[in-house]
Amino acid sequence: MTMAGTELVLAQQAVAAFGCAPGSRVTFVTRRENHVFRVANDDGDWALKLHRPGYRTDREIESEAAMCELMASAGVRVPVPVRSLAGPYVAHVGAEGEAWQATMQAWVREASPIGDSADVFLGESRPSDGTLRDFGRTMALMHRCAETAGTPEGYERPAWDAEGLVGEAPVWGRASELPALDDGTRSLIRAAEERLAHDLRGLERSARSYGPIHADLTMENVLRDEAGLVVIDFDDMGEGWYVFDIATACFFFTNHPEAEAMIRELMAGYAVERSLAPQDALAWHPLLLARALTYLAWSVERPDEEATAFHIAELVPRIAVAARNYLETGHTGWADLPVSA
Repeated sequence: MTMAGTELVLAQQAVAAFGCAPGSRVTFVTRRENHVFRVANDDGDWALKLHRPGYRTDREIESEAAMCELMASAGVRVPVPVRSLAGPYVAHVGAEGEAWQATMQAWVREASPIGDSADVFLGESRPSDGTLRDFGRTMALMHRCAETAGTPEGYERPAWDAEGLVGEAPVWGRASELPALDDGTRSLIRAAEERLAHDLRGLERSARSYGPIHADLTMENVLRDEAGLVVIDFDDMGEGWYVFDIATACFFFTNHPEAEAMIRELMAGYAVERSLAPQDALAWHPLLLARALTYLAWSVERPDEEATAFHIAELVPRIAVAARNYLETGHTGWADLPVSA
């Protein structure tokens, strides 16, 4: 049986574990970190995810689902997680010793991403000002919920702190180990990692500035339907600086000719629901550069991914300039973060 065939069998097992009606239609959607299927029957549509073995513990996935419930209760539109028939959000499928984790959530119908990161980075498109303000407001609602509610009981997720970003064992690895780098660029990136490790350890980590974040708030993970914005894909969720979420949202703006205006619009929406402090502006450039480096780190073990080719061709030259600027001035050269709008 082919791998695709095996995964379809696993998906069908998971459908039963979540109590879906016999005969439910199971359609493969995409594969990246995980395998995603669409499940449809007369009762509705759901997204079924087969998690990459060994990537997350059950407790980490349960924590993700519990945080999504908290976000939903705070007015953030997120896909509603579904419990398995056994009770937990995680079901196990496959043979003993080779079990996969499966989760299910409501399918977001007739929705599309608010932008394409590569196109925006290359200056070929941009979200409207209204969409950017809605994006900022949604992000602020998430951060306000995290600041107020904290983490649910039993919470366990990786941290996007100094160690998780540029330490000895970062969550996504080290950017300086990307094979495509020439010797000069590798030395430059390594020096930036060392400087960031020091600088990030000095950032404020109060409840006001640091808590559970989405950690992958790219435009592809924010959908728009007729009712507004929906945030999806909490797979990388963990504790970190709230400004890191903003940096993730804005990184692919940085090369756009209207970058400053786009960031200003997003932060105008953010300010409707939540205020930033001067300390947040100080955290912006180190966290923006740290975010940039994670994309190169992600590519180290994924040489055949289409995104890796884009990172090498388009991101590496610009990140190298930003890293040099940061080492010399503490400023990446990218647009500043307005702390009021």
